[in-house]
Formats: sequence, structure tokens, C-alpha cells
Amino acid sequence: MRIFYGWVVAGVVCLSWAISVGPRQAFSVFLPAFLQEFSSSRTATSAVFSIHMTAYALGGWALGALVDRLGPRRVIAWCTATWAITLLLCGLTQNLWQLYLVYGVVGGIATSGLAYVSNNTLVSRWFIRYRGMAMGISQAGVPLGAAVFGVLSQAGVGRFGWRWTHVGFGLVVAATALPLTLSFIRDDPSEKGLAPDGIPPGREGRRGAVFPTSPLEGRGFTGSGIPRGFWPVFGANILRGMVMYAILAHQVVYLVDAGFSKMAAASLFSLGSFIAVLSGLAAGAISDRVGRPRAYAGIAGLYVIAYVSLLLVRDPSRTVTLAFFTLAWGMAGGGGPPVFAAFLSDRLQGPRLGYLLGLQNIAFGLGAMLGPLLAGAFFDLLGGYAVAFVLMAASVVVSSVIVSAAARRPPEWPG
Repeated sequence: MRIFYGWVVAGVVCLSWAISVGPRQAFSVFLPAFLQEFSSSRTATSAVFSIHMTAYALGGWALGALVDRLGPRRVIAWCTATWAITLLLCGLTQNLWQLYLVYGVVGGIATSGLAYVSNNTLVSRWFIRYRGMAMGISQAGVPLGAAVFGVLSQAGVGRFGWRWTHVGFGLVVAATALPLTLSFIRDDPSEKGLAPDGIPPGREGRRGAVFPTSPLEGRGFTGSGIPRGFWPVFGANILRGMVMYAILAHQVVYLVDAGFSKMAAASLFSLGSFIAVLSGLAAGAISDRVGRPRAYAGIAGLYVIAYVSLLLVRDPSRTVTLAFFTLAWGMAGGGGPPVFAAFLSDRLQGPRLGYLLGLQNIAFGLGAMLGPLLAGAFFDLLGGYAVAFVLMAASVVVSSVIVSAAARRPPEWPG
């Protein structure tokens, strides 16, 4: 039996996404080196990542419209090349403001076009019935990249310094992720003479339903406005970004403060990221069966456990709470993105999906900007992370409640 090419697309997206965003996801590992290099506060140093995520958010909106017009493949390829150049340029930075500009602004725009909006639009074109599973496979690239590049980053920083490590990562992205995208990615199943999910055009499903030959054909939103119910979900996405990236950016430095070595903290980061790979693969498929809101509620619960457990890790002897944190954070961090992406794609599917996902990307990017910044600010102000982590735990619960409420009412166009 021939394998549906959509699974090849999902697998290549996973691999190229891992290689491309792996260096960004390892920012937590670079943070101690940045603090030592620039002798700045955690708020100012964390702002590098916050600026990056702000540019990521705004860039995703603009590039989402280009994805609808030009197709995901071109946008992903150009942005992957730009990101590789950005990483090379990071090796030349000498001041924190230069890192703000290069890594923050240029890098944020570049990653916005090679990640969330483009890839999810691409995968949603190839899959309808198995969308959750396919997005679980493709988005497993994010924690996979974090796991691999987390260890590589600490090893590179220790031996070559953070500048040469970024240069090496830029060369890796240019030599691997870019050729993968150009060689295997196709914008739509029709380019291969196929239909979504591999069902031949016009063929009836088990229950007599005729599946469209394209996910853009005769379905989804085509109007110029914003569907009702869009903005509450926008708010839930802001909270999701806060929760996800506050812990991602600060966990390594938190564990170093608690008495762990930098390599041990980076290794725990990578272990949680490997767990996230498996969680992402499972969560997408589970959401296809139990529904996106239920799956996301379970993920919210895991985030609460992760934040509370991390707060209880006061020294390296707290092995039980450390194990709870690593497992819960890995499962939540891997499961959240594909479930939420499938939830959005289900509601917004249509020829303007890239544009609408780009708008939602602003929400996620704003949250991802605020999370690390708030965590750093609370640390500088209060001397610890307790208030910030409790706030994040409460935020993910609110996000889940909003998603559950929105799911009860399908989106409609105004008028």
C-alpha cells in the first residue's frame, strides 16, 4: 500500500522545523551566558527573547497573507534562508542592543515565516480527518529541536562560546532545513494529483460523505471580516504563549540558582523536550478522538503541575518534585501546540486560513513576549519566581476555560 504523500510532508515539516527553531527553543540555555557576557539584569537580557517573539507575532500576521497568496513553500524557504543568515550574524554581535536588533527583530520575523503560520496552513491543506495527528507529527519538531539543540547549545557554549555556537547553528540550518523544504514540500495535495487525507477526488467515505478535492474547495471562511468568537480565543492564545515561554526561557537559570550545574540544568531541559516529542505525537491523535477542548484542558492541568513542581525544587536533592516537573512540563509543552493549532484550523479553515492564523499568531507572540519578560521582572523586583509562576499557572486555567466555552459555539461571520 502506497503511503499518502501528506505524511511525507508532515514528517519533513517536523524535521525542518526541529532544525530551524531548535536554536531559538534553546534560548534558556544561552541565557546564563548572555547574563555573564553583558552584565545586565534578567529583565533586560530576557528582553532579547521578548523582542524576538514580538517580531515573530507581527511578522506572522503579514507573512500569513503572503502564505495565502504565494503558498507556504516559498515563504518557508525564504524565511529559513533569512534565519540561517541571522544566526550567522549573531556571531558578530558585541552589545546587547545589537542582539536586540539581529536576534530579536530580524530573527523574529524570519522564524514567523518558517514556523507556526506557514506550517500549520500547509498541514491543514493536506489533512482534514487526520488533522490532529498530522499536526502532532509536524509540531513534534519544536520539542525535538529543543531537546537536541539544548544539549548541543550547552556543549557549544562551554567549548566554543555562544557566538561560534550560533554561527555553527546557522550553517546547519542552511545546509539541511532549506534543502529539505525545497526538495519535499508541496503546497497542496492537488500538486501530486491527490486530495486531503489521500482520498481520491469525489470518493465517498464510510458514511457516504463526499470529501472535497482540496481543503479550500467549497468550505471555510471566505468573507473579509473576522468570525464571531475570534477575539476570546485570541485572548486564550495570549495566555497560552505566556505560560509556554515563561517556563521555557527561565527554567534553566532557575535550576542553576537552585544549585544545579549548567550542564545538568540543560540536560533536564533536553529530557523534558524529548518527552514533549512523544506527547505531541500522542496529543494530536487523542484530540481527534476526544475533541480539542478536552485535550487542551488536560494539557492545562499538566502545566499547573509543572509550575507548582518547579517552585518546590529548591535544591538538587528534590528528585521527586523534579521528576514531576520534567514529566509534566514535557507532556504539556509537547501536547499544547498541536492541539491548539488543530482547534484553530478546524474553526478557521478556508482560503484565508493563513491570514487568520497570522492574526492568532500575534496573540501567541504577545504572550510569548510577555511571559519571559514578566518572569524576569518579578525576579528582579521580588528576588524570586514564585509570584510569576503562580500567575502563569492561573493563566493556563483561564485559557482552557475560554477554549471550552468557545467550542460550544461554532464561529460565524458577522452579518
